[in-house]
Amino acid sequence: MTLARTPNQGFFTPAETPVSTDYFKFRDGELQDWPQLTGNRIIMLLRWHTGRNVLAKIDTENNIAYLQKPQEGIVVSPPRYYIENIPALLDAQGEWFYDENNHELAFIPPDEIKNPNQANILAPQLDQLMKISGERERPVRNLRFYGLTFQGTKAGQNAIMFEYVNGCELVDCTVSAVAGQAVTLQPGNYNTRILNNKILQAENGGIYVLGDPRPENWADIIQETRIELNYVERCGGTSIFARNALNTYIARNEVTRNLGRYPIKVGGWSNLEEAVDGGYIVEYNHVHHVQERADDSGAICTAGLTHNSVVRRNLIHDVKAGMFNDNVAIWFDNMSLGWTAEENIIYNLEQGEMKLCAANLVDNLYRNNYRIEAPQNPPEGKITGKPKFEFGQIELVRIEDGAKKKFRTGDMLQASIKVRNTGSTGIESIPFFLDGRLVEMKNVPIIHNNERQVSFAFYLTEDGEHRVAIGTAKEIVFKGKGKSVNILCDSLTASATILPAGEPVTFSAQIKLMRPEKREIPVHLLVNNKKSDSQNIIFHGKYMKKIQFTQQLPPGMHEIKIGNSPAITVEVYPYDTIDISQSDFQKYCTVRAAPCEMQFDRDANTFSLTTSGTDFFHGEDSYGAIYFAQPIKGNFVATVKVKHFGPRTNEWFRAGLFARNDITNSFESEAGSLGSVLMFVSPGRAGMNWDEYGDGCMHKADSQNHERTEPYPMWIKLERHGNSFSGYVSYDGENWAVSRHTEDIPGLNTAIHLGLAAGSPDQKQYTVEFENLQLRVEKERMK
Repeated sequence: MTLARTPNQGFFTPAETPVSTDYFKFRDGELQDWPQLTGNRIIMLLRWHTGRNVLAKIDTENNIAYLQKPQEGIVVSPPRYYIENIPALLDAQGEWFYDENNHELAFIPPDEIKNPNQANILAPQLDQLMKISGERERPVRNLRFYGLTFQGTKAGQNAIMFEYVNGCELVDCTVSAVAGQAVTLQPGNYNTRILNNKILQAENGGIYVLGDPRPENWADIIQETRIELNYVERCGGTSIFARNALNTYIARNEVTRNLGRYPIKVGGWSNLEEAVDGGYIVEYNHVHHVQERADDSGAICTAGLTHNSVVRRNLIHDVKAGMFNDNVAIWFDNMSLGWTAEENIIYNLEQGEMKLCAANLVDNLYRNNYRIEAPQNPPEGKITGKPKFEFGQIELVRIEDGAKKKFRTGDMLQASIKVRNTGSTGIESIPFFLDGRLVEMKNVPIIHNNERQVSFAFYLTEDGEHRVAIGTAKEIVFKGKGKSVNILCDSLTASATILPAGEPVTFSAQIKLMRPEKREIPVHLLVNNKKSDSQNIIFHGKYMKKIQFTQQLPPGMHEIKIGNSPAITVEVYPYDTIDISQSDFQKYCTVRAAPCEMQFDRDANTFSLTTSGTDFFHGEDSYGAIYFAQPIKGNFVATVKVKHFGPRTNEWFRAGLFARNDITNSFESEAGSLGSVLMFVSPGRAGMNWDEYGDGCMHKADSQNHERTEPYPMWIKLERHGNSFSGYVSYDGENWAVSRHTEDIPGLNTAIHLGLAAGSPDQKQYTVEFENLQLRVEKERMK
């Protein structure tokens, strides 16, 4: 049931970016000057926390809502909010309101309650239902609770608490409608088992394991805990949380529709090497339809330094996007070190798969995780981890044209098969055989009661009859004709597939000798089926080598091959050089970056930006910009020299070349324009931010430290090629030492704004100065 609220579902957002911590503006009709405001609550989802406040006054003439106390977070990032506990808001089935003055409970019953007079309505009087508490030297031993129902607590303590216990169990129980945490393990738990329970609507968290990172006594250590086969739904806080414990097993739980920030979180957020915190195994959990109220989070989150800890073979899907920071499937959070995340199955993510914060992949392993298409049939609830694969019939085609017969040596063929999983959701390794020889093993994830197509590609190198087999399917026999192939050229790549005329492009490929021997073999670069260059490759001992060719191609579309490799296409475009002294520029400053002071001299080709802001990243989207008034259509190359930053500039004050569909449509109270890409430098770093998910925020960041702080001057280059970008930083004006590249940017317009921009991370003003802006634009594309 729901306390009377508005909106009945979802959230409101302010009409404008709040400029004060004391009030905000709302949209027409969303709020009213309701009678009996006493006791109202406004719940605000802010960055990293939930704000709980009271509406002091609602000014409907000016659409301003005044808060009872300052709410700092609303000026940092735009809040989502709802209002509750006002009698006038009681207007939907399942809502209730209690009038404390008249001691009356009003309730609109949902359809499943046919007769409200027979409804079981409870008002909890206790803040704790059960506490099992031993002593450090005299723990409670072997106490087990089976099949019980624990329901209803008021705020204060946690519903069920264990401390100083040995070998105790909570099994097949239901804990629901509690104001604190449902089940909490405090210091001194050894071999405690929380198995096959239902945890429903626990406001401050589901199952918590809360140890001490540096316990005073060995008997205080929490260890050998099993949290298994539980169903956890609609819990605030964290649904399943363990920190500062040893050998904790969290497996085969189903976690869904969380109301807090994390469905599953393991590890102590601020722990260092000496903490008691390790041996976490998080496997076969099913985490789904989560993060509706979360921002900047992960469905499964790790934190702190650990050892022997792994997150594996979990099923994670239907993860909602964060509003101003991204929600992902797996998050290595603060100080994560020593964690492994592997063989997890992931689908239906509104944002990313994995991210890091104050952590590095140098210190953690993220490997062999599988982001797959959404299955046709929904998965089971709890994952046992025992898949059972059934194989269909093998189909063999030539990749180039899809032909199913008349294969010739040198063809690249593909053997495919449909595989159905009649067992539990999971991963199995499927073998591929050619002529009775094992060629490849492929790990394949398949959801329960679904099928996927599995394919293997291979070259036909020999004349005659051949046999192909996949898994336990019946093998097929086919024939190939032609001369034996002595070498194969594969993995052809280009340093750029779209580039301006006059710039060199490098092509690379792997050359494989089919019969290891000492040989010298000529390899040709083919441009539009004509030999353009050649190299002699000497094989001696090794049977595989890499080859490179560098060319300067004329304008046009070019088909490229190296030897007998598959072809790739490269586009070279003619361009116009834009005269900066004749260009029109505009200025724009976001609300959170104000005040901005921006100056430019077109004739001198100099630009100065002084801006504030909360961050030029995520939903803060704080920046000032000087940009070309006319959008740039098509491909371009822009470069600029960074003269210097002002004194004592924050090392995260980002400044550089900024492209966006509409620079004047920033993220204020709602998502801004799509297509954002920033190639930046700061006093300490160089890198790129971009709108990876097409949701109006630059959630993706990839940067690195300078070799020394403030290495002035610096040069920045930003290239558009189709719907993707490349960015570069140079410290000498000639060699591009830093390079970053995006995938295709969702929602990118053909014509976009381009300019110079800067933003602060700490609400302080800083200055950056640029000069020598240059722009080359694909011919006849400047509109």
